[in-house]
Amino acid sequence: MEHSKKVKLGVGPEVEIEDLPEPPSMKFRELIRVIGPSAIVLGVSIGSGEWLIGPSNVLLYGPGILWIATVSILLQTVLNLEMVRYTMYSGEPIFNGMLRLYPGKWFWGPFLTVLSILERAWPAWAFAAATAATAAFIGKIPGTSESTLVLIVGIILTFIVIGIVSFGSTIERTLEIAQWVMIFIIIISLIIVNILVAPANKAIEDFIGFFNFGYLPAGASAILLGALAGYAGAGGLNNTTVTNYYRDKGLGMGAKVGAIPALVGGKKITVSSVGKVFYPTEENLKRWKNWRKIALIDIIGIFTIGAFLGMYLPTLLAIALIPIGTKLPTWGVAAYQGNTLASIFGPAGWALALLIGFWILFSTQLGSTDMIVRTLVDLFWQASEKIRNWAKGEIKKVYYSVLTFIAIWTIIAFVLSYVFNIVPLAWILLVANISNIVLGVAGLATIYMNTRWLPKEIRPSIWINLLLFIGVIFWFTFAILAIGVTFFGLKI
Repeated sequence: MEHSKKVKLGVGPEVEIEDLPEPPSMKFRELIRVIGPSAIVLGVSIGSGEWLIGPSNVLLYGPGILWIATVSILLQTVLNLEMVRYTMYSGEPIFNGMLRLYPGKWFWGPFLTVLSILERAWPAWAFAAATAATAAFIGKIPGTSESTLVLIVGIILTFIVIGIVSFGSTIERTLEIAQWVMIFIIIISLIIVNILVAPANKAIEDFIGFFNFGYLPAGASAILLGALAGYAGAGGLNNTTVTNYYRDKGLGMGAKVGAIPALVGGKKITVSSVGKVFYPTEENLKRWKNWRKIALIDIIGIFTIGAFLGMYLPTLLAIALIPIGTKLPTWGVAAYQGNTLASIFGPAGWALALLIGFWILFSTQLGSTDMIVRTLVDLFWQASEKIRNWAKGEIKKVYYSVLTFIAIWTIIAFVLSYVFNIVPLAWILLVANISNIVLGVAGLATIYMNTRWLPKEIRPSIWINLLLFIGVIFWFTFAILAIGVTFFGLKI
């Protein structure tokens, strides 16, 4: 195709038309090289939803409540596949595509920026990880009297996160390697511990709970249930940012757009402010089918299966160690299983529980920090020519400027938590419920964009759009309930 040919998408700038790149072969070695964006999402998702919110719900209401996780994970799978459909066609992350929706970037830019900050620009996971690290240092679950020490440890963890995303060739590759290592450590550790302590009847009871559809215990907290719906699987920006990683990984038309390089060791890479699309020629459609197979393997093979495993193992461990009906401590929630494991295995059990909790929550903070920064940078990069001119074409200048701002804000948020005595679990319940709004908005936008802007040969079927719409209703319902309970005294 001629590079001079262009097409209009929505109300945004025109995009160039080029041929869809040749996908890698379907051989195992080639697939291992290209899949990986979902590993980053999974590494982030096995965090507050699985280690904290899942067990909190199960211990209060029983494993039967896990059907909410099942529905959310399956609907998020559909959402992820459909968002990357847009990205592999256009080379644009889903939020950048939303800048093309009516009335334009001057509405959607600020709206998506505020929504992203509300959902992800908080030190919730570093705060929770800091409680685990502090517990290891003081030998007990920290409380309000140790809040100063938790504050200091949390700030240190924040700087460690910044250091990790500053090295490598591209930030996507750095995070992919880090999250693969963390996922391996977390999953293997949880499997070993569950084999040692979880009886067979508990394993079966927990498994059956994922299919107990419709169970809602009387007097259940809408905030806690909404958090489970929002953060089972991935949640919010965890889902939408998979499209940014597809662009940076060079999947589909993402290979024509560029990637965000790391600060140290990253080469100068030019990132287009808009995407590129392809005509549905016979050859391009043949390539498209293979790109979609790669997306299916990446998302279902890594994210979906991993998300179920990531929810099952921590909740099984919780009901194996702690009686149903227990309300977890608000301060020591990251280390809540340590005392029970210590009674079984002694100091080794205590250390193992803290290590698992720390790794899970630290990996979540690592990915979450990049996700909020990456989302804002991509939005700014497409929306503002002034920012592109200031950076002289180097997007990593914008990335690390925004990262510096987020780091400063994180420290301020830690201090505010200390001053106003905001406990770790409260932070996480807040952002988890906001993620339901993000998922609902992303779902509606994806339905519209894929149906109106994509060539008819690669558009989703009506059944796929129906599933997405069900997801929109599901997430918005929990968001509305949480808002009603929090601000209007709604009783459910």
